[in-house]
Amino acid sequence: MNPNSRPRRFLFVIDNLSTGGAQRQMGNLAVGLTRRGCQVELFCYAPGDLLARPLNDAGIRVHWSLKRSRFSPGSVVALRRLIAGGDFDLVLSFLSTPSFYALVAGRLLGFKHPPVVVSERFCDLPEGVIWQDRLVRQLYRFATHIVTNSHHQHANLAGKYPHLKGRLSTIYNGYDLGLFAPAQSETDHAGLRLLVIASVSFYKNGLCLIEALNILGRQYRLYPQVTWIGQKVMTGERLACLNQMDAKISAYGLEKQWHWLGQRSDIVEQLHAHDVLVHPSYGEGLPNVVCEALACARPVIISNTLDHARLVRHNDNGLLFDYRSPDDLAAKINQFSELPLEARGAMGKSGRRYAEEYLSLDRLIDEYEHLFTRLLA
Repeated sequence: MNPNSRPRRFLFVIDNLSTGGAQRQMGNLAVGLTRRGCQVELFCYAPGDLLARPLNDAGIRVHWSLKRSRFSPGSVVALRRLIAGGDFDLVLSFLSTPSFYALVAGRLLGFKHPPVVVSERFCDLPEGVIWQDRLVRQLYRFATHIVTNSHHQHANLAGKYPHLKGRLSTIYNGYDLGLFAPAQSETDHAGLRLLVIASVSFYKNGLCLIEALNILGRQYRLYPQVTWIGQKVMTGERLACLNQMDAKISAYGLEKQWHWLGQRSDIVEQLHAHDVLVHPSYGEGLPNVVCEALACARPVIISNTLDHARLVRHNDNGLLFDYRSPDDLAAKINQFSELPLEARGAMGKSGRRYAEEYLSLDRLIDEYEHLFTRLLA
């Protein structure tokens, strides 16, 4: 930013400050821009403040206007008042509902408004887009700019909404490469240890992994241990997916190989304690856990869809498989199991080099800072 002008003032809009990937990325961006002399404030409308401390330590003000009900207009009104009186140069929102609020409050309720930049953090699933997301995208015509965190979703939006092409950018997530770093020494353990870090839902494709484990035992006489870390939501389609997964695990007799750990905060330690991250998902923006695994010098076995082939180069820093084929996943896990330790280590080092070049926090902050400067010019 121009050192001779007043500090730029930005308002960031997000649902809460819980532990989600979008929340962590927005918090990191807010702290990084503040350290570069910008003034950043946040607006949240849902409970959850586990990520608030770094913001408080950086002197970043967080405005809370908690919704009284799902369709309560009070938070939009509060956001509009904040924008109207805050003298902000630009508003940035992550995720669909926060973007809806930012566009309604910042663009539709008055003529004097700052630019509004919205960011999509997911992808369109094969089964289609829910009506809420379709509604928000109709409002994108009022957005100054739209950022995706994957090239796949950038191309998808450009294809479906040609009028947005000139206002689309892709900015990859950024990570603290001091925190997400290779292990000082490798742990010694018997057998192959696979790690999955994902919520339980059908598009995370856990059923494919369970089928692959069954194939590994029958065809390859390979019995790896699987640790699954992530939230288990006990409602709706997520509960249905969990029930199907548990039923398959029981039917194939995999109980001694499969370990549900729930949500954990020791992600770096878990990555260090396992041989490889397995990521079968076919529904992602940019998968944080894959990027974190690469930064920790852990090889990744990942589905060959979305931006995954940009992150993981086959036989270089990991292996790609057909997400529709449990047989292919089983074959790739077996292929990895047969690699000597030196080859696995080389894969990990290659992933770390990729993270240092493309996934640093400084690169994330640079790209957003350049975008904001261009839009405000």
